[in-house]
Amino acid sequence: MKLILVRHGLSEANQRAVVTGTPDDPLSPAGTAQVQDTGDLLACAGFHPEQCYASHWKRARESAARIAPGNAFHIDTRLGETNAGEVAEWPLSQFLATYSDFYSDHRRPYPGGESHQQLNERVLAWLEEVRLPCEGKRVLAVTHAGPIACLLQHALGIPMERFPALLARNASLSVIEYGPAEPRGKVLAFSQSSAESLRDLIGLPT
Repeated sequence: MKLILVRHGLSEANQRAVVTGTPDDPLSPAGTAQVQDTGDLLACAGFHPEQCYASHWKRARESAARIAPGNAFHIDTRLGETNAGEVAEWPLSQFLATYSDFYSDHRRPYPGGESHQQLNERVLAWLEEVRLPCEGKRVLAVTHAGPIACLLQHALGIPMERFPALLARNASLSVIEYGPAEPRGKVLAFSQSSAESLRDLIGLPT
């Protein structure tokens, strides 16, 4: 299985610089343009996924519709961003000032929410469920920075104590290949650039 991970485009919550925002936060106009570029890039490359998944969060669903129009997406709540509970819409600066040591323990839950360890467990449960049925297939998953970090760290053997060791930028692409004899998978690509930046690097028309 070749898993192509795309982070959603810039959301209104991202622009507000809040902890995570909520499942109802939409894409911003800039984020809509970003994911359109990502979709154009994949179309120019002749990419045709055989299975498509997306987080149930609105910004991921909106991104999926532009990245791979015409494809049927399986919406899976396990690909949602970390549930930050009561502090989801706090400014990140306020949260860090109030809970200065929060990120020192991946097992610590957000107030009224879940921990990054719980995030990791549900994301890896999704991976195990799709790996066997999708063996030998190209799988597209449109999700969030948290789930992408979990999948990349799992493939690279980076422990959750270092979460988030890798942060995918909005509308960026990461690729992990899983073979039958590879329990963790192999990271083929991790991009911290959006397709808007990649466009110039590979010479696509503007």
